[in-house]
Amino acid sequence: MLKRVALDLQDQAGKLNRNADEQDKASSGASDSGAPGKPDSNPPGDPGPLNPDLPDVDVRGDVRDDPAAGNPRDIQQGQIGDCWLLAGLGSVAQTLDREGKLDEFLATHMRPVGDPPAHWVVTLYEDGKPVEVTVEAKSTPGGVRGADGQPNWLSIYERAAAEHRGGSYNDINGGFSNDAMELMTGKSADRDGELSLDELEDKLANGEAVSVGTEDVKDEDFDWFWESDEVNRTDVVPNHAYIVVDVKTNDSGEKIVVLANPWGPSGGDLDGEHKSGTLELTEEEYKENFDSVYSMDVK
Repeated sequence: MLKRVALDLQDQAGKLNRNADEQDKASSGASDSGAPGKPDSNPPGDPGPLNPDLPDVDVRGDVRDDPAAGNPRDIQQGQIGDCWLLAGLGSVAQTLDREGKLDEFLATHMRPVGDPPAHWVVTLYEDGKPVEVTVEAKSTPGGVRGADGQPNWLSIYERAAAEHRGGSYNDINGGFSNDAMELMTGKSADRDGELSLDELEDKLANGEAVSVGTEDVKDEDFDWFWESDEVNRTDVVPNHAYIVVDVKTNDSGEKIVVLANPWGPSGGDLDGEHKSGTLELTEEEYKENFDSVYSMDVK
């Protein structure tokens, strides 16, 4: 219970900081980028590259036609700490794709400007109200890519989220996947603590988008307050969000959950240890490493 209170306080602190930023913009006479419920009246957004020495790269063509769109194993996160965003967007895309509705969703939420597109107008949501955010058809080096290493529609969404949340890719470092789901769809999303595999299976069967978060690493500053849990598998990334792909029964008759790591199908290395791109965990393994569930009824 204390952990959930801490998560809620962290979430509220982030929202207060973003509100304070908006008030600072208003008091200084700066234009309001993406005010809730209003089209973005700014010039096309340019959050700026992560590395000033590496200019943004063009995102060519109509990225909505990507045949791999909706496949969570096609996400390759890059160097931005936005696993929360990509897991949330990816889980929604996966659900829409399974229902044959992803193409329609992207067509109504991404509008190209020019042929080929020089800019994209992306419809995001703030407090359930649509916000049109215009961004250049570019992506920063180190931003999200497809499994083939090429920018895709998620690269444009990532850029739009960075523009909307403050105008910098640093503004999307850290967050919760339920916020990403709401940002993408305008619908209300849930954030729960530990759930059983049966409950996760029911959510998927009911057409919900589901992502999960791993436990922390030990934190000396807070261990005195409560006993921190931590991931106990070397192939699991701590403080990280994963997409729930499936819950199934293995050859031994045991129920397992299949999770996709936004780092990509090959995973990656952290502190000298390899982290898997796909995890298949029993209920015991899952509960030993994960402590939060983010979900939304996409219908």
